[in-house]
Amino acid sequence: MKELNVNQKLEIEILSGTYQGNYLTKVADFLDEGIIITGLYREGAPLPVRLKQPIIVYYTTDRAAYKFKSKILKRTNKPIPLLLIESSDSVTRIQRRDYFRLDVTGTVDVYKMQPKKGYPRKLSEARLLDISGGGIQMQLKKKFELGEELLISLKDILPPKEFIKSEIVRVQKENEELYNYGVNFLEVEAEQREEIIQWIFAYQRKTRKKGLR
Repeated sequence: MKELNVNQKLEIEILSGTYQGNYLTKVADFLDEGIIITGLYREGAPLPVRLKQPIIVYYTTDRAAYKFKSKILKRTNKPIPLLLIESSDSVTRIQRRDYFRLDVTGTVDVYKMQPKKGYPRKLSEARLLDISGGGIQMQLKKKFELGEELLISLKDILPPKEFIKSEIVRVQKENEELYNYGVNFLEVEAEQREEIIQWIFAYQRKTRKKGLR
């Protein structure tokens, strides 16, 4: 397994069924039978994923990103939710590292194009929860609809007022005031994507040096 370590962040993609989607987790331990990871959660509750559920595992190093096919072998909730997944000797390097989402701390600005005026209007500042080369997850008070198109300013990564056309692909109510949104980039230049990816790796290296991995 290429550079996979305890406490390393993973993204698990469940390929089918009720819980189809992507979830963040960490490596908890290694056994002869496979890899123990922390439980997967949705809306604060652990997912009761079925045994033998096919998954894809994504992870990054300082140099690249990788993925491998796996499946759920065992699960437990005591003392904490943990899953045993199948390890693999067949690990693929991902040339376009769009799919690994890194937990981050920061803010982004959310804009909306005004067709009649021909320029975008700022709607709100949002808390940035995670980011990849293909999108972000953000949190804010304002309500948006699934499929709604926005302009996102990654002001800490790209030049000011450089917008990325994006779409709301997931809406989750965090509490009475806040919403979490999954956002996919619709139109992103190759140079912008590479800047985002390099920023992700630099952020990862920085947090590792601080012992915050």
